[in-house]
Amino acid sequence: MFRKIVSNLAFSPALIGQLGFYAKRLRREEATRRVGLVFTAMALVVQSFAVFSPPESANAASASDFVRGGVSSMSQFLAAYDQNSNGIKDIFSSLGITREEIKKAGKGTINSKEVYSWGLTSRFSSAQGERNYTFTKANGKTGTVYYRPLSLWDTKEYTKKYGSTYDAFVGKSSKFGWFAIMLNCGNLITKTKPPAPPKPTSACEGVVIERITRTRYQFNASASIKNGATIKGYTFTVTDSNSKAVSTLNVTSSSTKASATYDQETPGTYKVAAKVTTSTGIQEAAKCTGSFTVEKPEMCAYNATLPKNSPDCQPCPGDSLIWIKDEKCSAEIVLSKKATNLTQDGADATSIMAKSSNRIAYTVSVENTGLNSTAFTMTEKLDDLLEYATLFDNGGATFDKDAKTLTWPEMTIEPGKKQSRVFVVQLAKAIPAVAQGKSDRTSYDCTMTNTFGNTVDVKVDCPTTKNVEQVVDQLPKTGATENLIFAGIVLAVVAYFYARSRQMKKEVRLIRRDVNAGVI
Repeated sequence: MFRKIVSNLAFSPALIGQLGFYAKRLRREEATRRVGLVFTAMALVVQSFAVFSPPESANAASASDFVRGGVSSMSQFLAAYDQNSNGIKDIFSSLGITREEIKKAGKGTINSKEVYSWGLTSRFSSAQGERNYTFTKANGKTGTVYYRPLSLWDTKEYTKKYGSTYDAFVGKSSKFGWFAIMLNCGNLITKTKPPAPPKPTSACEGVVIERITRTRYQFNASASIKNGATIKGYTFTVTDSNSKAVSTLNVTSSSTKASATYDQETPGTYKVAAKVTTSTGIQEAAKCTGSFTVEKPEMCAYNATLPKNSPDCQPCPGDSLIWIKDEKCSAEIVLSKKATNLTQDGADATSIMAKSSNRIAYTVSVENTGLNSTAFTMTEKLDDLLEYATLFDNGGATFDKDAKTLTWPEMTIEPGKKQSRVFVVQLAKAIPAVAQGKSDRTSYDCTMTNTFGNTVDVKVDCPTTKNVEQVVDQLPKTGATENLIFAGIVLAVVAYFYARSRQMKKEVRLIRRDVNAGVI
């Protein structure tokens, strides 16, 4: 249109009026595009916040993290290492991984298949592959960390088959081999299990016999343990002059010293031999023997080597033919649990989808399959359940809000008996759409997981926005490169039209001047 008007000015000067109208239109277009350019510049400023200040996950940290909230640089991890935060320096040192080897680790990625993830807290059961590792702290005490297959956090079908990918610092130790440090939690990742600790050893060091009365004696035994060996108890065996065993005293103790009082009325000389039952076996030695002389006693019906009036002369509660301190007379505790959806006709909660406001009843049971009674305190952790539900009925237990733990009063479980407790939780009216945990993949994963002997998983009907998270691994990338390319294209388009408007305005001004001067 502009070319048509200009080309016809020489033949029809009256067209100058249309040229003026066109010039006004160009001025309005120039103003509009100038405003567009200003808003584009403002949008670039706002967009820069998304580039230089990326959003943070609302559930990015876990109590199991070596460095809570994770790290973004090696210097940040080394700062936590030098401070021995959460004992991570002691953990790495116990495995033989040095600071220099950690410093040389480079950024990379790891796959969850065939590697172990370490953490400060226990999250899975032994049946799922979780194990603990005891290390020595700088102050001489010991600490415990846990390692388990990293693939246990893979909750989607795709990741269960092919594994998940994590950003990490990947390094190699001359002593331990390949290792990695996950950026999102600072946790150690290894391909091999930790080396076995030094072999525990134990020994019986001696026995001293003290006479209390004419027929009563006290046996004092001592033992030694090294490299993590533990003491379970002591056995004092009394033999007569014919080397025949006449009495056995069992003392349950974890100390390196133990005593037992023995009454014997049978006349004659007797010998006592002390044996120490430890985690490495039964220990005995020649120096752990002694002798004493007593008179003939009336014998115990359950143990012919004990006097009838001995306080240890008692039958085993589960079998009256066995002495109460016999090795066979012990308690065996078996834990189990199940879940029922009370709202959905009492169906098995693990076989259906739990919906908002549903009430789930959990039954926790303790059964004594042994021969002796024992005291037992039932405790139940509810941290994963309470992400989607609240405690409706504590079943007579005490609830610790900070630890999110139910604790029932101590009970005595008789042989062959079973004790059960029931508590009820109610799902929220509005199921929260909190993002799945970054370092703890079981947090807010649309599943209420609870372990008491066996693990019970109850699926939760999460909102649609949460279901998207279960299908899509990640949102479209909008990093610095993509944002700058998009912003550059928009800026170029706006600048082009603005420059074009200014150029056409200048051309119109020149033509009008030529018309007024009589050149055209």
